[in-house]
Amino acid sequence: MISQREFFNSMAEKWDTVCQHDIDKIKHILSLINIYNGAKILDVGTGTGILIPFLREEVREQGKITAIDISDKMLEVAQRKYTYDNVSYICDDVIEADLPSDYFDYVICYSVFPHFHDKQLAIKAIGKYLKVGGKFAICHSQSREAINNLHKCASEVVAEDHLPPIDVIKECFGALGLETVIEIDNDEMFVVICRK
Repeated sequence: MISQREFFNSMAEKWDTVCQHDIDKIKHILSLINIYNGAKILDVGTGTGILIPFLREEVREQGKITAIDISDKMLEVAQRKYTYDNVSYICDDVIEADLPSDYFDYVICYSVFPHFHDKQLAIKAIGKYLKVGGKFAICHSQSREAINNLHKCASEVVAEDHLPPIDVIKECFGALGLETVIEIDNDEMFVVICRK
């Protein structure tokens, strides 16, 4: 079986046509995160950069966006689409990346969290990049059930990549001293936001 990286590399050029996102829902999710002008954001699993123009709108020229993904081909697509001066792209596994600790005001995992096989390790590793007072968001513009069904049918590579219930994520947050401030798990979206 091919790896996740190989799977996403193979899908990169057609990703934006096969994977549609509801723009209004994205804007609503970002309004819940409440990003301020000039903030530093880590966009985990940026893929083809779906969040980048929306994040850029929030942080403006003064902010910084670091977009990280394991798929070099996905990042190539994102870089072709968005060439803002304050957006940097990193091809790496966020769990093993050499990013500064206690640096980012916001860490956002949009449509990526199911792909971490060890959810607790992922939260622990990603959480260390967040500064005290910063927010960590795990979010999808679809329901948990829709996401899990989509992965089951998409490919054997991602068939087991599931989005756990909010309580499981909250428990992982709590174990690290992160306070859950928003939780939404309904037919429209899945959003869990914590504060460090």
